[in-house]
Amino acid sequence: MSSVKRILNSIYRAIPLKQALFSPLRSLGIVPERIFKHLHFSGDFTVRIDPEASFRIRHYGYVIENELFWKGVEGWEPISIRIWMLLSRSSSVILDIGANTGVFALIARAVSPNALVVAVEPVERIYRKLKTNVELNKNRIKPLLAIVSDHTGKATIYDQPYQEHVYSISAEQDWNTYNSNLIPVELDSFTVTDILKHFDQRSVGLLKIDVETQEPAVLRGFADLIRKDRPSMLIEILNEKVASEVSEIISGIDYVYFNIDDVTWPPRQVTSLAKSEHLNFLICKPEIARSIGLMDPSRTS
Repeated sequence: MSSVKRILNSIYRAIPLKQALFSPLRSLGIVPERIFKHLHFSGDFTVRIDPEASFRIRHYGYVIENELFWKGVEGWEPISIRIWMLLSRSSSVILDIGANTGVFALIARAVSPNALVVAVEPVERIYRKLKTNVELNKNRIKPLLAIVSDHTGKATIYDQPYQEHVYSISAEQDWNTYNSNLIPVELDSFTVTDILKHFDQRSVGLLKIDVETQEPAVLRGFADLIRKDRPSMLIEILNEKVASEVSEIISGIDYVYFNIDDVTWPPRQVTSLAKSEHLNFLICKPEIARSIGLMDPSRTS
């Protein structure tokens, strides 16, 4: 960063009451994205989903919170979040695995206030922010500091400790070819089945799984339940290996797949899972897809 930019950043950080200034500008909707993407602040704010549903979240100066402040739930992965909201409304047990600061968990709890929502995050400094957001809402989200995998016991993640906030952490040491300064961190490891048993639940209706290539391990940890209950899953597919292993685990189950570009509604239905420039996929029952408008109701498959 140049010395001029550092000086400008220091001046900007010193400006008081930024949130009080930005809030009326947000309400008027007059600030273009090319401007507001630079207008960050620190503090708590409300995201309104509809007249009856909203949640509080703390802005730490990061991109996701800033998009939510200026654009609401349409500001971050809008099609993924639209699908998530529709599915959450009819789900009683919801797991957000790889929750980060809890955006998806907060949305699920806001639109489905009677649901059990569990948010799992393995990076301790991010988990503390997740807990703060849960406490801001005084609700029943259950935050867990843990790894979700295919076994119970201990597991290792590779962290980037010199970055205050990270969006991507993996259990594979060589997953991040852009950063060689990764530090191993050992944590408790649980399966999805373990988590459900801990909360006296026998099934789960909806999951978001975003764990940087470890999605197959998560699925193996409750493969029997997947075949029995066919839960809906919003899942990230980073590469062909993940796509192949996930496909093998759910092979033969009556599921349909949608690749989400976070622009187009409805998202594109695909016949198989494969690496795509758009990383998010929805895996769900055909009848669920029809119920939320992703498939023609007259179609049977």
